[in-house]
Amino acid sequence: MKSILLTLVTLFISFSAIAQYKIGILPRTSPDKGIYEQIGYTGVEITYGAPKTKGRAIWGNIVPYDEVWRAGANDATRIEFTEDVEIEGNILPRGIYSLFIIPHETGAWTVIFNADYNQWGAFNYDEYQDVLRVEVKPKKIPLQEKLTYTIDGLSYDEGVISMRWSDVQIDVIINTKYLEILQREIEVSASNSDQEIASVIYLQGAEYLLRRNQYLDVASDWIDKSQELYDPRSEWNPQYYPREYILGHMHWTKAKILAANNDYELALAYANKMKMIKGGKINYYEEEREFEKIDAQMAKWEGRQ
Repeated sequence: MKSILLTLVTLFISFSAIAQYKIGILPRTSPDKGIYEQIGYTGVEITYGAPKTKGRAIWGNIVPYDEVWRAGANDATRIEFTEDVEIEGNILPRGIYSLFIIPHETGAWTVIFNADYNQWGAFNYDEYQDVLRVEVKPKKIPLQEKLTYTIDGLSYDEGVISMRWSDVQIDVIINTKYLEILQREIEVSASNSDQEIASVIYLQGAEYLLRRNQYLDVASDWIDKSQELYDPRSEWNPQYYPREYILGHMHWTKAKILAANNDYELALAYANKMKMIKGGKINYYEEEREFEKIDAQMAKWEGRQ
């Protein structure tokens, strides 16, 4: 009887200790960190345990070569994307993943995105749950005492996820498919709006791309849609900018897109149409000519014909 009780007590203590550790009652020696970054329309979040080197040799020792590593401490490192992304030419669907790394003594390291995002370490890692594997060449860096992840937006389209620990840095470049999402947002918003608002949505979308000098073919398509939807006979809601201002804005945006495509003759024609608009409480040319440097730009275009 005493033996049975002793066994039960031992099992209870063992289970209790494990449970306390797992549910976070005891403080972790490698505390969890969380970082979030918005790249274009895409949110990227990483949660990881952050161990220190403490003078130890990490690669090939604490973290063995050629074995799956949890890419941090405690629970497997978790990464979430709010939109689909592209990594090394492969689509990774939006969602939450465990992030694993297989370090190698020479050559590229393997970075793994695994569908089972709620697991302890890599002890139950199942390669059949892998959604994507990519090969990344590590970089040598000065000593990084604590494991650190960073997320940096390189542009609206692109970002880099970096892991630094000990003397190694790994960078994973992601493409956020920003244009696809932007196109979807513009088209959905325009389709759910009345004709006047849809015209302005396409106008603002075209100007947005133009100011960033991106996807000018899409900007050209959107300004054409804006012009098609503009109806001078419609009743104009007085809460909007005056009709004359909107029309001038439309002509000037069309002119700048044409100039960006080296069609200076037609660009000047639209710019002059904008300047000839009269009346209204706010006239685009009079309101924006200094900010937009309209006369100076037109003079450049004239010299390039």
